[in-house]
Amino acid sequence: MLIQHYFETRLALIEDRLSSVLHNDDKHTKKLYEAAHYTVFSGGKRWRPLLVVAIYEMLKGNQKKNKLDPVINAACAVELLHNASIIHDDLPGLMNRKDRRGKDPVHQKYGNATAILAGDSLFTLAFQLLADVSDPVKANQCVRILSKASNSYGMIGGQIVHLINRRKVMKINTLRYIDMKKVCALLQASADMACVLAEASDDDRQVLNSYALNLGLAYQMIEDIIADYGNSEDFNFDDEFTPGSKSGYAGLLGFDKARKQAEKLLDDSLRSVKAYPNNEILIEFIQMVKDRLP
Repeated sequence: MLIQHYFETRLALIEDRLSSVLHNDDKHTKKLYEAAHYTVFSGGKRWRPLLVVAIYEMLKGNQKKNKLDPVINAACAVELLHNASIIHDDLPGLMNRKDRRGKDPVHQKYGNATAILAGDSLFTLAFQLLADVSDPVKANQCVRILSKASNSYGMIGGQIVHLINRRKVMKINTLRYIDMKKVCALLQASADMACVLAEASDDDRQVLNSYALNLGLAYQMIEDIIADYGNSEDFNFDDEFTPGSKSGYAGLLGFDKARKQAEKLLDDSLRSVKAYPNNEILIEFIQMVKDRLP
């Protein structure tokens, strides 16, 4: 299948680059790199980095491997930053997770101190990869995009609001805010960095940011519905945030209304990219999310 072949070949490029940047022979930092490697290669689906590559190639056409180097750097930067956030989110002082992707979280396997430093190292390595993009103007733009997506206006801001409200029955606007920041910010950064590297127009950047936002919100709504009414393991954004039934969309809106809103978001995503040539991979992302609807 052509789509499956596309995913396999691009995923191989991403895995090779991640392996390369996480290789370290220094005996003094061996434990640190082991902890970072343990998280990055613990079974994540790589949807964010694949989205970077897919949007870039939709805009520029399929590229030879040697032409994708800057894009793979940006793709891996998103993945490293995402995994850094996972390490920190799981810590006892934050979400106190006992399980991550069916394994021990980093802090349980390597200790809290090493987990904190491993997360820090992945954050900094992500921006180093972006700084290594050969075009300095594009590198600077990508650094700005990912910084904004991960700071207090983005992912970290969503995390603190989640912490403040996690033992409460949240209002729907608060829940949506958390998801827009904690789940969708990195998806939007993935889309926007791909647009920058592809030299897309401002209109294209806006459209593809909307595509990523609607896709992420739809995914989270469906996760809430699954938590209450069903179960599926075929597609996930690495268990980013799954609130309890009283604080999720299904609990706040009811099954039917939550399902309809998720379907509308997916329809909006589809309309965003329907007119683009070479849009098969982006449509496939939508279908993967839609297939999870109970």
